[in-house]
Amino acid sequence: MPRTELGPAHWAPEARAAFLRRRRFRNRLLLAALCGFCLVIYAIVLVRLHEFGTMW
Repeated sequence: MPRTELGPAHWAPEARAAFLRRRRFRNRLLLAALCGFCLVIYAIVLVRLHEFGTMW
């Protein structure tokens, strides 16, 4: 049975632009969250290494 759904290829230009804008925003938000998580882990490692005297 053929699919009758309208996919992204059939979207109006305004709907496609809005979709791409939302996806870009989500991707940037995810990148910021991932970078923040990495910085927190890095900071924890630095503090623990300094605390136990194995650094410097």
